[in-house]
Order: sequence, then structure tokens, then C-alpha cells
Amino acid sequence: MTSLILSPSEQDFITRGVEKGFRADGRGSLDRREVTLRTNMISQANGSARCRIGHLGLGTDVLVGIKAEVNTWTPGEPESLGSIVCNVECSPSAAQEFEGRGAEDLNVELTQTLDRMFNGPQSGIDMAKLCIIPKQAYWVLHVDALVLDVKGGIVDALVWATRAALLSTKLPRVVVESIADEDGNLQSEFDVVDDAEDQVAIEGVENLPLSVTFNQIGKRFVIDASEQEEAVTQASLTVAVSPQLEICAVQKGGFLRGFPPSLLSEIMQTARRVARDEFAKFKELYETAASNQMGDEPSTGSTFLGAF
Repeated sequence: MTSLILSPSEQDFITRGVEKGFRADGRGSLDRREVTLRTNMISQANGSARCRIGHLGLGTDVLVGIKAEVNTWTPGEPESLGSIVCNVECSPSAAQEFEGRGAEDLNVELTQTLDRMFNGPQSGIDMAKLCIIPKQAYWVLHVDALVLDVKGGIVDALVWATRAALLSTKLPRVVVESIADEDGNLQSEFDVVDDAEDQVAIEGVENLPLSVTFNQIGKRFVIDASEQEEAVTQASLTVAVSPQLEICAVQKGGFLRGFPPSLLSEIMQTARRVARDEFAKFKELYETAASNQMGDEPSTGSTFLGAF
């Protein structure tokens, strides 16, 4: 995922270090870089969040917005379920190789990864609650992610930002009424209440997963690989884990090699252990972000970048 080129001595230094249990930046094999999280950054969206993993200018930076709209049911679609539509775009300024059409394949890969984690029962969201009237109307949640900077660990940054954005999402209240037609048959109609103070959260959103991406370097693996570590990565695997510590999705990265079976089994066990600490860290960061909303403060460049 990185075009960074390292010398043979640099590659050997990183590889031998990982195999011996230490990393070039001083972290342990299962340590994540500093995470910065902010919510409700896009006033026109139903929910939004921005996440940076790593220090300013040296980390991966992602902005996610959630837009909810009412769709009309068409034959062939689920009769009583809503849906989530994911889209990821990498900004041309995020990396030199993204200029022009250089990010197209990566955009598709990241979009599919998010979709597999968040669109369906594995996400923990009650899709039936997104249905307004069966076979008539339902909510569609558009998850639009923009990658602003890439310095390793792009999938985890996307998942952290998407989870925070969905947690902050509020849907307008919908009033459903049954009205009799001329023949006395009852027809269901609905009205979306246009009141910013009368909104509800998405049901089941607290069950959304977090992801842990493992990169194999030499004979061992690390999580949250830096840009330099990704340059010597032999294989990568993203494991999505629910708050109940159940594995709900697995996605192999775009590397030719795979993990040996013995290492794969260890990774699955490690993912649950790491996820327990990740959820505690996420909860702390999210609650801090939610309590630090800027309210009526004007949205300017300085406030937008304040914590970043």
C-alpha cells in the first residue's frame, strides 16, 4: 500500500527488529500509535468524524461523513431492511501515487473492506430498524470517507472514523400513519419530522466493530504498521472484532503472500486480546470528543484543524 523504497540495510534493520520484539519507533509489536478523534465536524451531515493515527504530518488522517436519505423500495430488494452504502476516496494530496487515477484500485479495495464490515448483520446495527414501511420506504446511510493523508494503517483509521461517525449520527424521527383509501383499505404513509431537536440515534450502533490490522514482517507480525514497516510487509490481514470480542469479518490485504497457518491461528487469538484494549481506548477518545463539541463556534479552517 506504500510506494516507499527502502535500502536493503533499512529493510534488514526493520525486519530483524520486529523478529526480536522491538520496532524502529520504540513501540512494542502490539502497540498502536497515538490516536486523535473528533466528531460532528461536518454540519451538513447527519454524523461525521475525523481520525488521525500517528502524529501531525506523520500519521494517517481520515474524514468520514454520514448522510441519511429515504429510499423507495423496488422489487428485488429486501422487503423490511435498510442499507448502508460505503464509498472511500483517497485525496490526490494524500500521497504522490494517488495523483491522476493512481488511487482507483485502492479506493475500490477500501470501499469493499468497509462494506464487508458495516453493511449487514455483522456490523451489529439492526437493519430492520432502518426500514420505515416494509416494501415501501427505508433509510439508506451513505458512508463517505476521504483519506487526507497516508502514513500506514489506513484501514484501521477508516474503521475508527466510520465507527465514531455512525455513533454520532442522528436520524430525523419518522411518523407512520395508516390511512383508509376510498375502498376502505388501509394504506401506510409516513412523514419525516424536520426538527433538529427531534432526532434519534441508530439502533444497535453500539455493537459496531473495530478492526485490527496485522502485518507480517519476517517471521513475526505487528499491528498498526508505519509507512516504513508496510514497505517490508510480506502479508497483511485485517480482523474486525465486535464489542463482545467476536470476530465478524476478515480481510486479506493486497499482498501476494499469505500467512502460514500457525501464525494465522495466533493472529486470531491476538486480535480478540488487542480489541479489548482498543474498545476501551475508543470509548475514552469518543467520550472526550463528544464532550468537547464547539457548539455555535463558527466552522473555520482553524477550528477544523484545531485538534490536528
